[in-house]
Amino acid sequence: MTRFTFVTWDGGGNVAPAVGIAEELIARGNEVRFLGYFAQQAAIEARGLAFSALPRSGRFDIYAERSPEQKLPAVIRNVWACPEHLDDIPEALAAHPADVLVVDFLMQGALAQARRTDIPVAVLAHSSVAGLIPPPDSWMGSARLAAANEFRAAIGLPRMGRLNEGWDGLATIVTTIAELDPTADGAPKTVHYVGPVTERGTRSTWDSPWAPNDERRLVLVSFSTTRFWDATSRIRNTLAALADEPVRVLLIASASSTPPDLPDNTTIRAFVPHAQVLPSVSATVTHCGHGTVTASLAYGVPIAGLPYPAADQPFLAARIQALGAAVAMDGESSPAIIKGAVRDLLDRPSYREAAAVLAHAIHLSPGATGAADVLEKVARHQGN
Repeated sequence: MTRFTFVTWDGGGNVAPAVGIAEELIARGNEVRFLGYFAQQAAIEARGLAFSALPRSGRFDIYAERSPEQKLPAVIRNVWACPEHLDDIPEALAAHPADVLVVDFLMQGALAQARRTDIPVAVLAHSSVAGLIPPPDSWMGSARLAAANEFRAAIGLPRMGRLNEGWDGLATIVTTIAELDPTADGAPKTVHYVGPVTERGTRSTWDSPWAPNDERRLVLVSFSTTRFWDATSRIRNTLAALADEPVRVLLIASASSTPPDLPDNTTIRAFVPHAQVLPSVSATVTHCGHGTVTASLAYGVPIAGLPYPAADQPFLAARIQALGAAVAMDGESSPAIIKGAVRDLLDRPSYREAAAVLAHAIHLSPGATGAADVLEKVARHQGN
């Protein structure tokens, strides 16, 4: 039995791949513990997984009330380039020893500390590296580099010219397909693209309100379920766009973010397992988070993208549009623009054909099995 500790944070789309890999490792007889923030504890423990909070930084809540201009700087300081991680990691490992450390690739403080440990270390990237690592000369890239380089200098590590240097040379698992990440071209052998990874979950069904013989095509509308983004305007504009269209609309959202009066062709659910509904879906309207994008593409469903202006969403929207499987729009697009995009997806076969090509690539990827193979190889000290 090998003891794996996943160092993580409450970023929404990064959690499910880590949990899915952890479930595979446990099924193989290994022991897994998550090390992260108190805000994650209940959800991770509810999945039957062991959890420890970071002793110093763990009380930071990414979803606490802050002004828009304070949100991202707070995440940089307390998650992505957090100097307290330098002390948090060894203290947590002293309480719960591990044989392998698996670090989220965005957490530069944890990555810096990993350079100082004798424990084998692997890195987990949950989406396209090109989409989540900003250029060093951008505001976001320079801010994250400056913060990370400050504490790296204090512990004798070299200055980084780009954020990727934080995990250079370490076994890195990327839970997407190479087609969605241009940095896959020429990536070193230490980087392993294993395809999307989801949690195993439980068997469940959803109660469709429509008659089995309803021939109207089904459109899935799903925006971020995290509290970091406000989906209200995107939901309002999308439902208005589709209200008079000959389609059925399934909206995945909380009741608090939806209009009081839903169009007659729309039903709302807080959650529906992707595997239950996507085989019947003709188009997805989404913020283009990696989880929703790859779940839709896995079933050959083309995408209308309304990304939020950060993280990997604008990049993924543009990328899948370039691959022919999506229409990428501004996140605050009008109902008329959204209506036109969805009509294109439904009426032009080329979008579904392009999505089918990506579905094939996803189905060929090893997923959680491949990720667990990499981690067990790291545990055996056999290199990358």
